[in-house]
Amino acid sequence: MKIKELEQKQREFLKTVFELEELPIEQELEEFLSSMGCKLYQCLSCGKLIFHDNYEFWNLSDCCDDNSKLADDGLLCEVCYGRSAENMKDWIFFKPTYLKTVEFKERLNAPNKEL
Repeated sequence: MKIKELEQKQREFLKTVFELEELPIEQELEEFLSSMGCKLYQCLSCGKLIFHDNYEFWNLSDCCDDNSKLADDGLLCEVCYGRSAENMKDWIFFKPTYLKTVEFKERLNAPNKEL
């Protein structure tokens, strides 16, 4: 896909992300992103275009940043990952780092009840 085939909104998004005045509209999108140090992905579930700049994911289809998740066989966008079984598993087994076990050394005015 050439850059000129993108919607105007998507081209403006690329200009903003890379702080450019103009885009090489005849260049292939993947080639352009590669020259900027990015890797282009397509969501395994919905097909949205996502690129990664070695810092964060950017959703080119929706023109926003994205909390995509790399999977073994590709990438899931933020929305599709949120609906996935893997995400549900992560939430079920999530244990916050701030969670601490508290042990009370003595009973405080509660002779018949445990604290």
